[in-house]
Amino acid sequence: MDWITALSATFALIGGVMLISAGRRFTRQRAFVRNSAVTSGTIVALTENREPEEISYFPTVKFKTPAGREITFTSEMGSSVDAGRVGDAVAVRYQVDQPQVAAIDSFMSLWGLTLVLGVLGVVFTFVGVGILVGFVPV
Repeated sequence: MDWITALSATFALIGGVMLISAGRRFTRQRAFVRNSAVTSGTIVALTENREPEEISYFPTVKFKTPAGREITFTSEMGSSVDAGRVGDAVAVRYQVDQPQVAAIDSFMSLWGLTLVLGVLGVVFTFVGVGILVGFVPV
């Protein structure tokens, strides 16, 4: 096996794993959205994550359940530009039986990682399989 075949097979394998991960994440997120309640929350802090060339901010949100229980969580989706401001109101989606399982109710917060995994999975799979079968010139 030459190095091009090995590289293209690796690309196809990585793409397949990404597509499977995207599918599993989509299924879990869809179930979360179906079985969750929506309420209003408030950004109480912005957690800063410094990378060598970029700073990202992850909002920490506080909300109350209908039973009066206060829940605070930090969003898994950060932003370098518009993470909101402390005091801003945001829509929150949470599991009724486990309110600590919560997310900001926005497209990117709920579906961003699934979308990235799916797109990269398609690209890696296409390139890997394309090289293996001769559709993509080397």
